Amino acid sequence: MSPDSLRNPFHHPDQRTGTPSELTGHFLDSATTQALTEALGEEESSKPEPQQDLPPADISMSGKEQREVEDETFWPLQRYIEWAKEFGKDADWVDKTFEFQKDGTTIVVGDLNLERLKIICLPVGLMEVKGNLDISQNPSLKLNGYPKKVGGRFECKHNNLSSPQGMPEEIGGYIDLLNNKIISLDGLPNKVIGSLILNQNELKNLDGISKEISVGLDLDNNNQLTSLEALRGVEIGRNLWLRNIPATEIPTGIKIGGNIFVRSFQTDLNADAQAKGYQVKIF
Repeated sequence: MSPDSLRNPFHHPDQRTGTPSELTGHFLDSATTQALTEALGEEESSKPEPQQDLPPADISMSGKEQREVEDETFWPLQRYIEWAKEFGKDADWVDKTFEFQKDGTTIVVGDLNLERLKIICLPVGLMEVKGNLDISQNPSLKLNGYPKKVGGRFECKHNNLSSPQGMPEEIGGYIDLLNNKIISLDGLPNKVIGSLILNQNELKNLDGISKEISVGLDLDNNNQLTSLEALRGVEIGRNLWLRNIPATEIPTGIKIGGNIFVRSFQTDLNADAQAKGYQVKIF
């Protein structure tokens, strides 16, 4: 019996495995095989990718990161006390100032004055200050969305804010952002009950300005403010203060209940405002 008689009749005697170019290499000369390999792009892809010896991923959080996560939930009483101790207050002051609600939030029944206390933020969970809120002269302060509501004035002067983003959503009195470093007005409420004071900031335009201001709008001493175009359609109950700004034109369509105030050297702005029918005062 010959050896061939024992072979599986369904198994091809020359079955091979490998890449197409390896298989054709058995039938083509070496130059043709090399050209085919390059055309198919197999030379690079057939090489095993080097495995980098990477250190295990570190999924632990730093203390600062942990605190940021914790701060996403309402502060408990102990956190209020720790915060107060940072600027010389105690647990008794916390107890007299804040009223804790059943849902873990707090309110302040009267005024809250935190001026010149070097605070960095306001308590997470402080929902309302029923009186006035003064957080002026805190150079490291970051607005964090609390409180949500202020019944009276909101004073945030002489800080280093670049925008009012994170300020209270509802304010019952005037808004004073004098002498910050504001370059964007994103975050302002659509309506201001009282005056809006943006004197001495770093505004270049007024995109994001409130559309209704029941008293006055103060834009004095913004020495980069070249465009007033965003004031078109804004309603201002009384006066508009534009002293010491470089803008030379003012748009039509501003509803002003009082006067526009400029300096005597702002001749172009003065002339443009008067030509458009506004009442201008040199001050």
